[in-house]
Amino acid sequence: MPKKNRDEDEDEDEEKKDPFDFHKFFEDPNKFFSDPNKFLIDPNKIFQSKQFRHMFKDIFERIMKNLPPEFRNLSPEEIMREFSKNKSKFGFPIMYGFNVNLGPDGPTIDSFGNIKAKPYSGEPEVKKAREPMTEVIEQGDNIIVICEMPGVTRDEIELKATTRSLTISTESKDKGRNYYKEVELPSPI
Repeated sequence: MPKKNRDEDEDEDEEKKDPFDFHKFFEDPNKFFSDPNKFLIDPNKIFQSKQFRHMFKDIFERIMKNLPPEFRNLSPEEIMREFSKNKSKFGFPIMYGFNVNLGPDGPTIDSFGNIKAKPYSGEPEVKKAREPMTEVIEQGDNIIVICEMPGVTRDEIELKATTRSLTISTESKDKGRNYYKEVELPSPI
């Protein structure tokens, strides 16, 4: 059996201690809530991990590949200067995030933003409309749907409902202020 060098051992150890393994925190919610300090995550460990560096490098390479050709060979500082001079060259904002809810059926993860994976290929696709962060609460006979849509007025929001879903959309004049979300309701209305 060939002898492993020190770097290979460190790589294996780092893979075993995956700082992004959020499932270990939510496997048993009773453990988490009995001593939440036990599960505090050290941000330095995440930012210094090999997984984070690889993930960040991959994201940055994809961003650079999707820039207009005249910007691809610029440094990040030059890109920022160019961006602040003429924002319209870059299109609209790109945003992605996720929300973790701990419910009686276990954790649920809901994503939001305007980046979605294309069917079949899994390649990221940037949509013109953002998917707002949404929360659905059932209180007795009422269903409350809360959507975060910054920069939009009440008059710009359009709602369409069926017995099992609610479609929320906006059409704003400002770039980056368009939202669209189809929400599945927990019970018929």
